[in-house]
Amino acid sequence: MLLAAGPLKGQSMIDLTKEEVRVMVKNRHKEFRRDNSVVNQRFNYLKYVNGLRTRTWILYFTDKDICRSTKMVCDYGEFDEVLEELNEAYEKVGESEWAYKLKRDTIHVTMNRQEWYFTVREARKK
Repeated sequence: MLLAAGPLKGQSMIDLTKEEVRVMVKNRHKEFRRDNSVVNQRFNYLKYVNGLRTRTWILYFTDKDICRSTKMVCDYGEFDEVLEELNEAYEKVGESEWAYKLKRDTIHVTMNRQEWYFTVREARKK
């Protein structure tokens, strides 16, 4: 996920339209493919997985199809690489928490450890 090669760095997907996200993933995140294996009608989202199926990237949209947040679900085999990418890409603002500016807003990036996987969430600070 080096600069513009992965979702943790490069241009934020937040505030992009669903179609802009589709184009961005296709052009800049070629390691990810669309995953339609499970469809949840309650949420407006796009779901992608990498070729090794060690990272699942879910992008959530408003009812007007504007990206409002993202979630990356990763296997622990990806942990050291993801942590390094977060530390390089963003300002560390707490334990397992980073931030960056998007226009006038602050976007928070939070890593959460689970038993079998970990997540990286990206959303506006509330």
